Amino acid sequence: MFDIPSLFSIVLKHANKTTWSDRKKVSVGLSLVLHEDSLAYLADTSFNKLFTGQNKGRTLYGIVQDEITEKGFSSYIFQAEKRLSDTNYKENKFLLADVLEDFFELIEESQNLPKSVLLGLQQSYKLNHQDRPYLFLTECLFYALACQHNKQQQYIEPDFSQETEVVSKPLEELVARANGYSKRITQDLNRFSEEELQLFRKIAPFTFYDNSFDELSGEYVEDHQLISHEDFFELYETFEVKAVEISKLLEAGLLLGGGRHEILVQQGELAGFQTDERVLVFTTKAEDYVFNYHAFHLTQTAKTLLELLEIGYNPEFLVKLGQHFRKELSETPVQVGLYDVEAIDELESLKELGEVKNLLK
Repeated sequence: MFDIPSLFSIVLKHANKTTWSDRKKVSVGLSLVLHEDSLAYLADTSFNKLFTGQNKGRTLYGIVQDEITEKGFSSYIFQAEKRLSDTNYKENKFLLADVLEDFFELIEESQNLPKSVLLGLQQSYKLNHQDRPYLFLTECLFYALACQHNKQQQYIEPDFSQETEVVSKPLEELVARANGYSKRITQDLNRFSEEELQLFRKIAPFTFYDNSFDELSGEYVEDHQLISHEDFFELYETFEVKAVEISKLLEAGLLLGGGRHEILVQQGELAGFQTDERVLVFTTKAEDYVFNYHAFHLTQTAKTLLELLEIGYNPEFLVKLGQHFRKELSETPVQVGLYDVEAIDELESLKELGEVKNLLK
């Protein structure tokens, strides 16, 4: 049955139990979405009855209709959409993708909706579930309430020229382009704020990657890293990156760790890390040598953002990083060099490395 109790139950099923822990909290929250002053009109005992269906929502439907009469349907639905989006900021109330999926599944199974409403909501899901997911969810809530009290209810096409405040989602276009990625990646993308996105754009050019051998899988794994600001504070000062900005990326779930990494430099072998254009190389002509550094790992979502945003690397960062390591390792048998990727790829033996231009000054 496509009705308010069923929709409220879906939201509770996927709710963050620390914020929307029970039926009443879900009912209150979603009633406030449907009408921002609903608390002034509904009795305290009405909310649990709304959830169970004992209260058919006549009072709530009445005040919603009064607002539509005053403002017009499109203005109402867009403002309700914004209330729902704000309520679930960074998915602090419920999991967006799971609720979307279950709402649509309920529509497909429904036999109680007027045909125009059924077709309208199906079309809304198709058009909005990626770029305007909260608009689709808000329409579902409204029509579930409206159809309970008006058997002749027809679907009303929102008039986007009536929008006074567009619900902003900084990653709308990116989410739309992330079709080939997992649902978890899409959920993560929907959580970011504009500030977090801009911070990632600022700091991502200072990342690098390496290929390490994974003994469990027997394959080489590409690992993206960001050198830790704790050991390289002056380096980040040069590029005007603050420690608090890196901390915010950690809080946003784009970085992990910050622990110790070990590099083994062996005779006759290249070690190091790179960007798409340059390779920072560590070699030794003497005994093998091991040194450590601290770095963060980029999460899978951060790697996806690198691809979707098409972020390039800062060419000067590896120069400064190489100079730092050259100074730090000056008393060891390790030599440090920075080279073009193409030059390294063309090497047939390590002996030819001396003929390649070293970009470190």
